[in-house]
Amino acid sequence: MTKDEIFEQKYMPFAIKWGKFSCIIAIFIVYFPAIALILFFGARPDIGAIITGIVGIISAYSAWYFVDPITLFPILGVPGMYMTYVSGNSKEIRGPAALQAMDAAGVKGGTSEGTVISAIGISVSILISLSVMTLVAIAGNLMLKLLPAPVITSLKYLLPSLFGALAMQRVVLNPKVAAVGVPLAFFTFFLKKIGLFKFLPLGGGYSPLMICVFVCMFLSKYIFLKEHPEYKKN
Repeated sequence: MTKDEIFEQKYMPFAIKWGKFSCIIAIFIVYFPAIALILFFGARPDIGAIITGIVGIISAYSAWYFVDPITLFPILGVPGMYMTYVSGNSKEIRGPAALQAMDAAGVKGGTSEGTVISAIGISVSILISLSVMTLVAIAGNLMLKLLPAPVITSLKYLLPSLFGALAMQRVVLNPKVAAVGVPLAFFTFFLKKIGLFKFLPLGGGYSPLMICVFVCMFLSKYIFLKEHPEYKKN
């Protein structure tokens, strides 16, 4: 069998089978604490509080149901998507880990090689995350007491630094789209701050994200077809 046949006939079916199984198990695990609180501790919030919480969550995160598959799938691949949605931290850790792994291996996203290398990078990041989280959970307070104050203060810049590094990597790889996408992000954020999107359902907090994603998506397609006219449909 060729490597492409192994990838299509063995690797992908195996990844999809166990990916589905792990996601189903994860759903039960995620809901278990809430069910336990209701059954064993009598925690039963009123319907008003539940609706308020649902509206808040939908308003804050509904856009990611569309954005994540569009933006992350070319980077993570099918196995990486399964692992990422079980382990979490898709944009903060798994995406950068997959990109760095593919850069180190010299492969491109969306290819069979990129899918495999991305899965390896994500799996390693998950093992490291679990190890570090376990260590921090056991000895977190002690470690924080031993760290000097400047180090503790600098920890709040960790996530912005990670986002900045990931953003700059994408800017360097696709400067033409970034030339539009970056100013558009600032502009839509400003429109959100002045309340221009409040007339939309659920407050419109998702609007800047949706606008940036779809504008950049169609712009990328336009630039690609302009540079590669052979892919245009007759």
